Parts: sequence; structure tokens; C-alpha cells
Amino acid sequence: TDPLDVKVHPVHALLVDLIEAYITSLSSNNSFPSGDGESPPSALLWAWYLRSILHEQVAEYAQGITLINKCIEHTPTAVDFYELKARLLEAGGDIQQAADVIDAGRDLDHQDRYINNQTTKTFLRAGREEDAKKRIALFTREQGSPEQYLYDMQCAWYELELADLLRRKGEFGKSLRKYMAVVKHYEDYHEDQFDFHSYCIRKVTMRAYCDLLRFEDDLWGLPHYGRAAEEIAKIHLHIHDNPSALESDAEPDYSKMTPAERKKTKNMARKKKNAAAKGGSKSDTKSNNTNGGSGNVKKSKPHAIDEDPSGKELLALNHLDEAKKYAAILARHAPKSISSWALQYDVSVRRGKMLMGLQALFKMKSIDSNSPQLFSRVVDFSQRLGSRSSKCHDTSEAIISAEFPKLMGGKTLSEFVKSAKERVKSDAASDLPMRTAVAKAIVSSGVGSAPDSLSVILDSKLNCRSANVDSCREALKFIESVGGQSGKGQFQALVVTKFPFLKDFY
Repeated sequence: TDPLDVKVHPVHALLVDLIEAYITSLSSNNSFPSGDGESPPSALLWAWYLRSILHEQVAEYAQGITLINKCIEHTPTAVDFYELKARLLEAGGDIQQAADVIDAGRDLDHQDRYINNQTTKTFLRAGREEDAKKRIALFTREQGSPEQYLYDMQCAWYELELADLLRRKGEFGKSLRKYMAVVKHYEDYHEDQFDFHSYCIRKVTMRAYCDLLRFEDDLWGLPHYGRAAEEIAKIHLHIHDNPSALESDAEPDYSKMTPAERKKTKNMARKKKNAAAKGGSKSDTKSNNTNGGSGNVKKSKPHAIDEDPSGKELLALNHLDEAKKYAAILARHAPKSISSWALQYDVSVRRGKMLMGLQALFKMKSIDSNSPQLFSRVVDFSQRLGSRSSKCHDTSEAIISAEFPKLMGGKTLSEFVKSAKERVKSDAASDLPMRTAVAKAIVSSGVGSAPDSLSVILDSKLNCRSANVDSCREALKFIESVGGQSGKGQFQALVVTKFPFLKDFY
């Protein structure tokens, strides 16, 4: 639920009034408003904590931090307070400080696997890969590589977060390998079901067997698999659209460098290579010492050598075919997810399958007719129809001509975009991704000027739905693309006001 909707909900208002009354009474009389005797000191502490959570739910991050700091000052040994403060800081834009805060909470209880996992996850989201690996290694076996142990234990959440980090860094090969590891886990689940057939029938555990069959029916539509498959397809589509994205892995062109630049680049490459080799030898030495240092220590199971750590084999595949494979799986097994059909559309139009793309648009409309993903793709489909060099089969053309206007309400592209512009401007709470999609359509369709498109975003003052750090960054990219320097300054000021802990927003 969006914070804007939570804030105006009567139940939230009732809870706020109730907790505020508790805090006032406990602060002044050390008892609840009912007056049932003196309350313990922890009552006020947890009232602050609950009020801070209510601040979090309505995106009042600064007020939430103020209260949770009082909690930490009162009882600095409670891990829950550090976790909530980290969540507030992360949502407020300062992911680096959030990672440090939750790590401080983790340091209070080294036996708590949950807080250790949360710390690892926050470090990965902050881009601190080495710190994350050190934390997660605290709860893995000492023998061998922690990452290999996590793979053997099918720890999908870690692999997904690490894959996201590598994707953000532009290391697409390594990112694909981690996403594919999650896919492999689910393929193993699918294969392992056969082990239960004879067992369940022999032991007459039919209820558990039926539960297993239902689980297997929905296997390819489960969230972790869907997330991995979707990101794999998106990476392949990105590389298909931008082949230059892989050039960073290629050998640099020394001929175009000055002698100083060439020397510096070679030194950096050599240091990176030595560091990688040193890290590998340390891991091997540690494993050997652990296994051979004592006769009582069980030797770790040897693992196959990874011959493609950078994922170059995955990057050499046909990107469109790979994207098509995973888009088809999601469309079949996660048909109620709008992102499945958005991906199916993206793949179909790149393959020239306009009829399949149209089908995906209608599926998206049946799920959420007001989705910004749907709006942007309807505009894209209309523009592709007008600019394509060759047409489809006559039957397909007849279907497209008859059905596509229904998606646009019988309007032309210009009218469709203008009506969307008027709709978002008339509703101050219309979500930021939709405003950004409409602004892009105004420019791409030639309906209005750059200032017109910027006004769609800036007029909201960010008092709208789905206004988080990621959607604000996406809106800023568009503002920069149309060259609106004054608009960029205004938008940055609005973002800093809404997210007081956000640093380096550019």
C-alpha cells in the first residue's frame, strides 16, 4: 500500500491518536490513560517504537528517525531498534548509513542468523560486496568457499541480491551466472519431485503428496524464480539493444592512449589480476589448512572447478532467443503478473511478432488498465505501427487494425497522449512512474514541448503515489535527457525535501 493512501486511511489516523495518547500519558504520569497503576519504563520505550513504525508507513522518515534514536538512547542493546532505523534510512535515501546502522545492531548478537542475513542484504544493496560476503560467511561452514556453500544450500535470496548488485555495476556475465544459479535451484526442485513418488505411495502419505503436486504446478510462477527469469530476459534484451554494453569486458585499445594513460591502465589491470589470483590462493590455502590441520575435522567435499566465472558463455548466447524462452515461461506460469506480459511484449516486438505483442497489451490491460507499463507500451506499439518498413500477414494486419484502436479508446496517438496528460494533471496523487511515462510520450509523439513534459512531473511536488528513490531517479534521467537544467534543479530540490537523508542525487 502506498504511503499516501495509508496516511489518509481512518485506521491509521485512529492508531496515531491512540499511540500519541499513550506517549503523552506515559511521559507525564508513567501510566496509560486508563490509569491502571504505574507502568514499567519499557512501556514508553515500545510506544516510541510503534510510533516510529507508523511514521515509516507514511514515509515520514525524519520523524521516525527522531523517535527511534530516543529508543536507542534508552536501550542501546535492543537489536530491533537498529533494524528499524536502518529501514528508515534506506527508505529515506541513505543506504550506506543504513548498512552501517544494521551492522552495528548485528554486532550486538552474533548468534542471530536473521539480523546477519538482513545486514548482508543491506550491504549488497549498498554496493558493498566484500562486506556482505564477510557477514554471510559467519554462518557458513569454515571449509571451502562460502559462496559455494550458499549455492549448495540453495540460498536464493542471497544470489538474487548479489546478481542485482552485479547488474547495477554493469558486470552482466557474472550477474547472469547468479540469476542462472537460482533458475538451476528450481530445476532441481522439479527433478527432485520424482524421488517422492514411490516413497509417498509406499508410506501412504497422500496428503503431503498432493501438497507436493500443487507446489510443482506453481513452481515456475513462484516469486524468486519469476524475479530471476525476468532479470535474465531483461539483461539479454539490454545487450540486444546495446551491443556496446559488452565492450567494457574487452581489451582496451592502447593505441589511442598517451604513454602515461597506457602505463596507468596496464598497472590497474595487473593489480586487478594479481588481487584475483591472491584471493583464490588464500581461499585454497584456508580450505587445505582447515581440512588437513586436524584429524578430527571432516574434509570438505571437493567441488568442480568453475571454468566460466565471468559468464562469457552466457553472454555468447543468442540474446533474443534467451529472452524469448524466459518470457514464454513467465507468461504461462505467472499470467497474473503484469510484468510477465510487459516482458512478453518487449520480446515480441523485437522479434517482429506484432500480433503477440498486441495480445500481451490486452493481457496487461485486463490486469491493470492504469499501469504506466501499459501506457508506455501502447504508445510504443502505435509508433512502431507507423514507422515499420514491412507489414505482417494479411490476417494479422486485419486483426491489428480491428483490435488495437480499442486499447486507445478509438483515439489517435496525439489524442491518447493528450488525454493521459490531462488525466494525470487533474489528479494530484497520480503516481510518479505514470507521470514520467506521460512526459516521455509527450516528447516522443511530438504532442508538446519539453517544458510541457517537465510540468507533468514537477507540478506534483512529489506529493503523489509511488514517489520513491528509484522512481525519482528514473524521472531525473528523463529531465536530463530533454535538457531541462532549471527543471533538474527544481526536481532535485523537491527530492531532497522529501528524502532528507539522500546524498549525491544526480
